[in-house]
Amino acid sequence: MKNSFRAPAAVTLLAGFPVLVLALVAAIVVVEVFAFRNRLSHGLEFAVFAAPATYVLLRALLTFDRAGEAPGLLVTAETQPELRALVRELAETVGTAPPDEVRIMNRVNAAVHERTRWFGLRVTERTLFIGAPLFAGLGVAELRAVLGHEFAHYSSSDTRFAGATYRGRVAILRVLSGLDGASWFSRLLRPLFQVYGWVYFAVSGRVSRDQELAADVAAARVAGTAAATAALREIEALDAVWRVSTRQYLVMGWNAGYLPDRPAEGYRLLLTDETRAQEPARPRQNPPEASPLDNHPRTDERIRVLEAAGVNPMPEVEDRPASELLRDAEEILDAAWFAELSDEGRAKQRTGWETLADVSSRHEFGELAAQVLRGRSVGDLLDALDAGRPADVVDPDLPIPAEADQRTRRELVSESARIRLSFVALSQAAGAGGARWTISWSEVTALRLTPRYSGTLFPAIDAAVAGDTAALRALLSEPGRVPSA
Repeated sequence: MKNSFRAPAAVTLLAGFPVLVLALVAAIVVVEVFAFRNRLSHGLEFAVFAAPATYVLLRALLTFDRAGEAPGLLVTAETQPELRALVRELAETVGTAPPDEVRIMNRVNAAVHERTRWFGLRVTERTLFIGAPLFAGLGVAELRAVLGHEFAHYSSSDTRFAGATYRGRVAILRVLSGLDGASWFSRLLRPLFQVYGWVYFAVSGRVSRDQELAADVAAARVAGTAAATAALREIEALDAVWRVSTRQYLVMGWNAGYLPDRPAEGYRLLLTDETRAQEPARPRQNPPEASPLDNHPRTDERIRVLEAAGVNPMPEVEDRPASELLRDAEEILDAAWFAELSDEGRAKQRTGWETLADVSSRHEFGELAAQVLRGRSVGDLLDALDAGRPADVVDPDLPIPAEADQRTRRELVSESARIRLSFVALSQAAGAGGARWTISWSEVTALRLTPRYSGTLFPAIDAAVAGDTAALRALLSEPGRVPSA
């Protein structure tokens, strides 16, 4: 099938999707009426299936047009006039309606979401979402390219059916999500809609990839080819750093009951840390491969197409960070991150990065120490080591290969005892004011020991594992007293 026929075929399939739902509902109703006319008991028996199945189908149909809760922080023309003016300018330049709302969200992405009727064919409200990390890591020209790309999906300048085909993919995925329930009715009906969706995606897949490339060209027209290609590379890099930020930093104090009070500051410091430079550099130079099921072409393919399309000069815009488009940028980006927290997250205390690093590590080491002690005192643990029983400290689930010789077994036991005793010793030292953790943008946290413990604590732990606990006892206790857990 030639690509010129794929888009109208996809729109036809899109229109057929609600027809399929209504046809199934009508069939169930006809069978139910026939069953009741044949015998009341048969009608009641079939109703046990018909009622929930009809509910699932109609829910899927309603899901088709349902817009979920809008995430992120709403910014208005009054609060952020420069950003809203830029958004309006880009939408008009690309040839589409400007969004009714602009929201800043806490992910490395930009997207336009539409609230629609008639199964995606009539738009009632449009919302632009811009990821907070984009403001932190892109320049104004690159952000123009990103937003121009998103608006181009809804423009009629590149292909007559682009907007409808793009909306169709979003809508069908939403329906399949609505059928992803635990009931057996959902499980029974989902395969039928999956097959329909598979056909739709197979027909529209090439259209979608061509739309992405066309949207890139539109982005180059409004921002320049250099800015458009730079944005494609930079987003990969920003995403790599964002994953580190969210997985290692932003939630480091979650179990201790804390969150950072300045998340945007942390992300910015991660981006500028010299020791972290390789993390964004790798995807920037070698963009990751796209999944075979991805509707986006590979990033390097998109860059090649852009460069082959001819160089568009960069518009005369001031070369400055995108964050300067915002009033009180860091406070706005912080608020955008907090806006999407769960109720549990909102209940957490907020504190500075230095305090967060210390309280989170203290909590972690305290829990690890409790697992080692298992209700015993530190003195009991050290007595076991003095008595030559390192097994009392070792991880009870320590995997020791059956073929390991006696020396290897001793080394494995000693290493496990050393690690687990370190948990206890550091937790005790922190409680006595001898150890604290500071934030490190190159290695998450860094341990800081006072002069009393620095250079002596870890040798004392090694000696204790070998059976001589005197030095460790002296460090962890006042004379004549061993602290309990």
